[in-house]
Order: sequence, then C-alpha cells, then structure tokens
Amino acid sequence: MVTLGSWMAYYLGAFKSVEINSASRPAMKMIYKEHVGSYHKIVAVIQEVETWAKSQGIDCTQSFGEYIDDANMVEEIRLRSRGGCIVREIPKTLPEGFKSQEIPERSYVTAIFEGSPGIGPVKVYPKAEVFMRENGLVMDGPVIEIYVIHSEKEMTTTYLFPLAKPAEKSEPKS
Repeated sequence: MVTLGSWMAYYLGAFKSVEINSASRPAMKMIYKEHVGSYHKIVAVIQEVETWAKSQGIDCTQSFGEYIDDANMVEEIRLRSRGGCIVREIPKTLPEGFKSQEIPERSYVTAIFEGSPGIGPVKVYPKAEVFMRENGLVMDGPVIEIYVIHSEKEMTTTYLFPLAKPAEKSEPKS
C-alpha cells in the first residue's frame, strides 16, 4: 500500500517544484463553454472545445480552465467555470453554446507546475497564497489554469492568480 501511494505521488508530481513569480501577462483571446458543477468535471467541456477548434484548423495547444467561484465558499454543484482554448484570433462564428472573451493585459501571480493539475489545489494554490501574503499582493478575480500537453506523460500547467491594482497613493491632507 505504501508503494502504491509513493508511486501515485511520484506520478502526479507531488515531488515536483512549483515556480512562482508575479508579472504582467499580455491580453488573452479565448473561446470556451461555461460549466456548472464540480471543477474536476470540466475536462469534458475543455475537450469539446478543443475538438471543435481542431476541426476548424484553429490552434488549441493551450487549453484552459477559468475557475470563477471559491470552492471553499460555494457548494460544489453551484461552482461556475469556463473551459476552452486560448487562440490567436477569435473566430467570426462559434457553435451554439460556445462563447468568446478577451482578457486584457494585467498582472498576475504566476505559478508553473509540471505535475498533474489534479493536485494543483493542494500543491500549487497554497504556495501561491503564501507568495501573495509575503509580498503584500491581493488576488482580484478568478484563477485561470492554462494546460499545455507535451506528451502522454508530460504536461505543464500555468496558474494565473489575477492581482488587484495597487491603490492610488493620495497626498497627505494638511
């Protein structure tokens, strides 16, 4: 049993490091479908968008999940998310149920992890929260996870934690 647990931890990437920094990221164009329910069930939604994009000759090497609600605060069956592809250009027409958005350039805490995104909530999110707390940063908006599959056994997930704009400094009143 210990051997199986050790193998699973290794396979999922529990021993891999997480690279964290804060930086501005350029605008992102996305095509997606909305999903309501458990976050781990968004995979089918992402695959549906990927399949359609590929059938249209649209590059979908970067798929994503955007997780709108805090899973610690919202009942699992009510969790809202979006899943789809980051694209160079948004197509003029989309199938029924598909949507698009462009997220403008903004600052994020970025975490890069080469293990399974399934362990992200326990491996990556806590480290990002510590980084934000230690650097006086405040999250403002839904987390976006960008998935890049390199092979059957290798993938990279980039986690984007959007940051609040720094408060304007006001002049002291005399």
